[in-house]
Amino acid sequence: FRFKESLAEDLRSADLVISHAGAGSCLEALEEGKPLLVVINEKLMNNHQLELAKQLHRDGHVLYCNC
Repeated sequence: FRFKESLAEDLRSADLVISHAGAGSCLEALEEGKPLLVVINEKLMNNHQLELAKQLHRDGHVLYCNC
């Protein structure tokens, strides 16, 4: 999507969510109880998405990869 006011309906109907590893995006998908694959953007602010993805993976919530 280029822009959408809310992805809530899409998240509810999804079987799997593939997202960047931003905190808000991860939390929205996990709150819906959806399996989540996050793709890390390594060029953002000292690679902070990797830290979040690794911790969520260790806690059993996500799978992650980079491009």
